[in-house]
Amino acid sequence: MKKTVVLRLLFIMEVLFSCQTRNPQKTIEIVSPNNKIKFQLTSEHTNPILHYTIRWNDTLIIDESKIELDLEGREFDQLTIKNIQKLEKDSLFSPVVASKRKLFRDRYNAILINFEQPIGLEIRMYDEGLSYRWIGKSNHKLKVHKEKFEVNPIGDAQIYFAPYLQYTLPNTIINFIKKQIDSFRNLFRIENKYESFFETQYQTSKISESSTNTAYFAPSLLKTKNNIYILVGESDVIDYPGLILLKSSNNGIKADFSPYPLEENIPNDTINYYKLKSVTKFADFIAVTNGKRNFPWRVLHITKNPATIPASDLVLKLASPSEIKGDLSWIKPGQITDEWLTNMNLFNVSFKAGKNTTSYKYYVDFAKKFGLEYIMVDEGWYQHGNLKKLNKEINLDSIITYASKQNIGIGLWLNASVMDENLEETLKLYSSKGVKIILMDFINRNDQKAMNFYSKIARACARHKLMINIHSAPAPAGFEITYPNAITREGVMGSEWNGWSYFVTPTHDLIIPFTRMFSGSLDYEPGLLENSTENGFKNIEGRPMSQGTRAHQMAMYLIYDSPLQYFVGNPSQGYLEPQFMKFLGDLPTTWDETIVLEGNPAEYIVTARLKNGIWYIGAMNNWKERKISIDLSKLGLKRYKLSGISDGLNSNKYASDYNLISRRGDVNEKFSIKLSKGGGGVWRFEPIKN
Repeated sequence: MKKTVVLRLLFIMEVLFSCQTRNPQKTIEIVSPNNKIKFQLTSEHTNPILHYTIRWNDTLIIDESKIELDLEGREFDQLTIKNIQKLEKDSLFSPVVASKRKLFRDRYNAILINFEQPIGLEIRMYDEGLSYRWIGKSNHKLKVHKEKFEVNPIGDAQIYFAPYLQYTLPNTIINFIKKQIDSFRNLFRIENKYESFFETQYQTSKISESSTNTAYFAPSLLKTKNNIYILVGESDVIDYPGLILLKSSNNGIKADFSPYPLEENIPNDTINYYKLKSVTKFADFIAVTNGKRNFPWRVLHITKNPATIPASDLVLKLASPSEIKGDLSWIKPGQITDEWLTNMNLFNVSFKAGKNTTSYKYYVDFAKKFGLEYIMVDEGWYQHGNLKKLNKEINLDSIITYASKQNIGIGLWLNASVMDENLEETLKLYSSKGVKIILMDFINRNDQKAMNFYSKIARACARHKLMINIHSAPAPAGFEITYPNAITREGVMGSEWNGWSYFVTPTHDLIIPFTRMFSGSLDYEPGLLENSTENGFKNIEGRPMSQGTRAHQMAMYLIYDSPLQYFVGNPSQGYLEPQFMKFLGDLPTTWDETIVLEGNPAEYIVTARLKNGIWYIGAMNNWKERKISIDLSKLGLKRYKLSGISDGLNSNKYASDYNLISRRGDVNEKFSIKLSKGGGGVWRFEPIKN
């Protein structure tokens, strides 16, 4: 299906005060296929900086904002338009791993602006938003001094964001620091403003309430004064630093990037564990790269309905195709246990629980019983940052052999620097032993060198048929399309923070689908079986609890995109609730289709997902009770067998209370969801054919 591209080129010649000085100005206008979004770009040949505005149904929503790629060389001191090519596309695309759906529709109007200088600019207009990227056409290496990308909304917009550095209530921070000063001192040291563990609390405020140059993670969400939502992100970040967003002086946001690292070292006080490579000297540029290349996409999702954001595949459609070729059947999504947060605090067992072989075999038995495909052997199986100093209490070969006999795969935690010391040798060894997944940790950067490191590791893992989950890293921005073995990524403040902080609230949980998830799969690691009311939360060593109900935790498995979903609860608790665990273990992690039925950031969300003809609906709520009615006819449901887990009658007082649902129904019945404070639920609708 193709439609005519709506494109108007307006050439405006302006005469300045001096009749001998002429300043040719060109304004280029392009609209989305549905004609709702209008993008205007203005160029002056004496200036390399371009300006754009955006209208929604002819209402100005983004005022004049700058874009520029500041490249070294006099040839780039100005940009003169040579010609403009019209482009259009309407095609289908299937990802290797279907984190949202099996089939994307890639439909857009576009233009390619070719300049007299060796550079171009591509702009794509989608019904759901727009994107642009610079295209290098030089025969020599390009040094990028900086890049300008501004988004200046009309009025004082609301912003939903995670700060680049954690800041919340001072007493909470102090409490956090006191509790973690010994065991986490080195992990959270920040040598410069560009280092981050990419895990901070999502929150919301007016942009004006932030101080100038406050840094936000990308993507961040803006809500304009006329209730238009604009999500600002990126895609296809290859051989380039990741995007950082800053508050600008005129209550907008602008791009920032980490300078290129010239010198790095591993501080002595981290060398025995974290081995964090800190940058000790930066260049005065952000990147050096090939002259002929496509630069990253700058992406704006624009909508009146925020529920369209979590289901969007815009970032994924813009990513480069898979670099991993051949038979990819070894990339197998599924569910996986993890023991780090509960610290192997098992009970009702006949052995001494802890980081030992017997405890890991207990995890294997648990995974087998309830249908989880993998277990993780997390931090602690080797010591002092040295793969030759193995923990004598853990016989990895014995664990892998035991797991393999039960068709359970093994994931293995590795420090990034340790892993890189003998990369090919290490990956070859553990792949040959039968390890299926690597969890790589502790990078804490998104400069060009760090971003290239992520690609290097993904390629290396693919050579040895290993899936990889990357922690302490920025949001993937389409990385899992280019490297489908990079099956999920952290880049979010998730369950582990329940071990020592109060940050992971239901409100935080309800901003994530409208911000971080837009960029790709996220490893939140839900599944805590100790749950609390708003005023009942405590940090208890070895017994981590979550804020919100048990059903709220369950809903994350359906609502958060992640083809590798972790269960971080205590298996000993899980054994006491076999029906609950069986329902959880049967949940898919990849999907044929995803539809977000309703939702507002920081408030609530209702998501429907389809797998093999069976619909699943998941809902999550903030601290406000809520009732929602759902029209099941939208999903094509008629008669069905319903099973599920919802908030229990007493969950407002005892957050771990839940209902197990099992009955039959039909489309003529009103399907209503009642969500408790911090509540949630998951419902499975299996069609009845007769």
